[in-house]
Amino acid sequence: MRRSTHGNRSKVSALSFLSLLIVSYATVCPAWADAQPPAANADGFCLQSTEGETVSLDDYRNKKVVHLMFWATWCPHCLLEITKIKDLHKNMDGARYELLAIDVGVNDTLQRIKKIQSQYHIPGKILIDGSVSLTKKYGIIGVPYHIIIGKDGSILDRFNELPVDCVNHFKKYFPPED
Repeated sequence: MRRSTHGNRSKVSALSFLSLLIVSYATVCPAWADAQPPAANADGFCLQSTEGETVSLDDYRNKKVVHLMFWATWCPHCLLEITKIKDLHKNMDGARYELLAIDVGVNDTLQRIKKIQSQYHIPGKILIDGSVSLTKKYGIIGVPYHIIIGKDGSILDRFNELPVDCVNHFKKYFPPED
């Protein structure tokens, strides 16, 4: 009696394809391939802004809720979210909320970032993570990506896409004023 090897070939083909996919991901996205798992507390960082200012997360500790938005100039989904970001920024209390838009585009130039900032009127500070060290530290594997950090430095939330009604969604991150 002859055995069919068709089933085994399908399994081998599927495993080969999966292996190729994993290797391709690590090759195409080497900066993100060694991203760290998410932490409960936000690690401090210092990055340069598009204006040449050094911005530290510690500057906001015990003062504001910080919204980190990881994005890149080449990312169409990131650019589509800017309308929501502008609405959110306009409706949040600037004394309690800070937006830090972190460009993670490895090949994005300062000139390109400033052009997109001007063209889309991106609010908040734009920081540059050219070496993607912060991106790796925070375990980011795709953009856009949002991390909400409480005044105490704890990570309150992480998500890929802003909710449709992001203004009401964000209200939960702000405790009643003392």
